[in-house]
Amino acid sequence: MKAFVMVGAPGAGKSTAARRLSKEYDAAIVSGDDIRRKLYGDAPNQGNYVQIHDTIIEQLEENVGKSIIVDGTHYCASFRVGALLSLMTYGWKDITAYVVNPPLEQCLIQNSLRSRQVPRYVLISMYEKLQVSLHELPNEGFTEVVYADTVYNKQETQ
Repeated sequence: MKAFVMVGAPGAGKSTAARRLSKEYDAAIVSGDDIRRKLYGDAPNQGNYVQIHDTIIEQLEENVGKSIIVDGTHYCASFRVGALLSLMTYGWKDITAYVVNPPLEQCLIQNSLRSRQVPRYVLISMYEKLQVSLHELPNEGFTEVVYADTVYNKQETQ
């Protein structure tokens, strides 16, 4: 059983990549956006963190023994390590950080085309924090770190 933790700014193409990986690995997707949409009727509604986290844990428990994808920005090392530890707690050992990191301009364009837009200043802040934190990825404990280039559909493994 394989696990993926999606990493990237809003508009980077993480959910699109997650759907592709889901088909390839017959993996369930645990998505913070989907959970917020289900709990609050609206993905942008950040809601109650504890309730969202508890729902993520419930979905992990429901999918023990299967391949899984945790779809979210995970733009800070602490967020990635939290996802990694949760997956390890439930028995996943082969855990890949799957980084979707196109140029900022592409994220801004994709975000502008969405019905649910992240405010520009928030997206830029998240993107900048991600860039600073990426050097930490090789030391965070993932089995593998994959950088996906969504512009050219190439992959590089580090």
